[in-house]
Amino acid sequence: MAFYQYQAKDSNGKIITDKIEAENQSSAVNILENKGYIITSIDEVKEEGQVLDTDLNLFNRRVSSETLSTFLIQLSIMIKCGVSLAEALQSLEHGEDNPTFKSCLEDLRSRVYNGASFSEALSHHMDIFDKFTVAMVRVGETGGVLEQVLVKLAASSKRRTALKGQIIGALAYPCVLLIVAGIVLLVLMGFAVPRFAELFTKAGLELPIATKILISVSNFVSTNWIAVLVAFVVLIVMIVYYALTESGRNNLVETSLKIPVLRDVSKRYFVVQIAESMGLLLQAGVPLRELLLAIENTMTIPTPKATVQKMKDYIDQGSNLKAALDNDPIFPPMAQKLIETGETTGTMDSMFNEIATYYDEQLNSAIKAALSIMEPCLIVIMAVLVGFIMIAVFIPLFKMSFIRPK
Repeated sequence: MAFYQYQAKDSNGKIITDKIEAENQSSAVNILENKGYIITSIDEVKEEGQVLDTDLNLFNRRVSSETLSTFLIQLSIMIKCGVSLAEALQSLEHGEDNPTFKSCLEDLRSRVYNGASFSEALSHHMDIFDKFTVAMVRVGETGGVLEQVLVKLAASSKRRTALKGQIIGALAYPCVLLIVAGIVLLVLMGFAVPRFAELFTKAGLELPIATKILISVSNFVSTNWIAVLVAFVVLIVMIVYYALTESGRNNLVETSLKIPVLRDVSKRYFVVQIAESMGLLLQAGVPLRELLLAIENTMTIPTPKATVQKMKDYIDQGSNLKAALDNDPIFPPMAQKLIETGETTGTMDSMFNEIATYYDEQLNSAIKAALSIMEPCLIVIMAVLVGFIMIAVFIPLFKMSFIRPK
């Protein structure tokens, strides 16, 4: 799916400038012409939005995940109770305190009142709603099961919010450890080591190579500490900026699938996301091929995207999901067996939910296991660096203890 910026005239001659999401430009033109618009210009535009597999990205939403989860839950309840979509949006708009999200709800209500579909209205706020939510709502509207999809999305959103909290909590200690280590090293190199270097120079000692290297690095840091600090900050900013771009996130996540310590975490995360998405859509009555296409269109990480694409291709060929998942790099054998059982017994929706539940627990275990490996590794790295500094400093001090005053 892509976004197209267009300018057109409606039946009253009013000029409309807006964006539309479609599979290609021809589809976009057909949609607009079916609305009675006379198109004067249309061009593809790039949208920077959240995607299913970058739900691990925790930094680029202007509205919190908790707010979005609450919105979906409240909206699903109101629609389930017979309130129209436009009236539900109006009610939620009046009760919203976040000014950014309140403005978003106002625009959603306005577009729905003017005849736009809910998914089309959501597609104008991709900085707030992820592509997965928009795609699922579109599938729900097409299949006439919007209420069920919203209920499932609300539960899924709540679950993903909890997962984000777990990931943030898990990463807190290693990040604090790295920051403390960096500060300690800067203090040692910038202030402590130069004092020892001055002492060794006065003593006229022949310094070992480790001490010479340490003193050279220390002199550079203490002499150019502003440049070093600026370079350090710039490096951090560049890393964060790269991680926030879509290509950067894709590359980082794809790389994590190849790193032994992180591989199990990433694989189980994608199993949970794909299985949970399929389970909620199957329970809502969405046909298998349509939901696979919707999930595929929201994914940009090559490995899991290839998995979903292969599943869709096998369904198109009249085969089954088990055959598509043979030797798959994402789904483990146990998950494949459960999917095979679900296909045989006609209970794929419940099987996918079972897979999501089980591997969600396994994901927590994988995160703890990764941390249990990362934390000692960080401590060992710190110990090596501090040990090198101590050896480089104490060897000359030990030599000085044997120098007899004249």
